[in-house]
Amino acid sequence: MKVLFVCTGNMCRSPMAMFMLRAELQKRGIAGIDADSAGTMKHEKPMTSFAVQALDKHNVPHDEYVSKFVSKDVFDGADFVFAMTEGHKLIIESMYGASKKVLPISKFLGHEISDPYGLGEAAYEQTFQELKVAIPQIVDFLQK
Repeated sequence: MKVLFVCTGNMCRSPMAMFMLRAELQKRGIAGIDADSAGTMKHEKPMTSFAVQALDKHNVPHDEYVSKFVSKDVFDGADFVFAMTEGHKLIIESMYGASKKVLPISKFLGHEISDPYGLGEAAYEQTFQELKVAIPQIVDFLQK
């Protein structure tokens, strides 16, 4: 099974979620689920230093990451696509059509994941904490 997280620039929220999901799967000893991330913007930029710092602070393993666009191939390769906001869900659906595989993270968290880009360390910590609540629920959902 392949899971895709999508945000705007693919430099903060979605790569953080990807690495956090991988860590949660590892912690639970769950195999057979692969995580990826992409953005609705077309560019190739590294994960922000604050995103890296938040993952490091909480001992979440990660690799160097360069953003990518949620192309048709990337979208089609995913079994589930988790959008950080309802707006991201609408953008994805406008590009590739409505699909039951596209779910907003608010389904698990009760609210959207706010964008920390351009904000300081505290905003990234808040994003981490929000994802920390959502990721275990997503794993539970994927196991059903």
